[in-house]
Amino acid sequence: MRKILIVGGGYAGFYTAWKLERKLRRDEADLTIVDPRPYMTYQPFLPEVVAGSIEARHAAVSMRRHLRRTHVVAGSVTAIDHEHRVVTVEPNTGDDFELSYDLIVVTAGAVTRKFPVPGIAEQAIGLKHVEEA
Repeated sequence: MRKILIVGGGYAGFYTAWKLERKLRRDEADLTIVDPRPYMTYQPFLPEVVAGSIEARHAAVSMRRHLRRTHVVAGSVTAIDHEHRVVTVEPNTGDDFELSYDLIVVTAGAVTRKFPVPGIAEQAIGLKHVEEA
């Protein structure tokens, strides 16, 4: 069985896993997603969370609840070795470990953009995650 590893559980990673679950039979692939958070943040709702129009829980989608055939690993990928098809995972708790893969999808990487305005990096709060809202 092929091992498909998805690095990053944001919008692209979550929907990649979700679509693969729908397209692949159970015996076709073993899906794993690695992200520090066990949920996907629906970012368009974050301003409404800040304003108090909706609760924070309405801007978060539980990966474990919606991705029923995907193994969810709470942690960060710190190294990718394409030659040996293995990644190093730093879990939120515990020691680092390695995960092997046959196919990897790298969707990690979005960060809050900070404009070149003096003091913004030190004073402003980002708006990428529910905790920031």
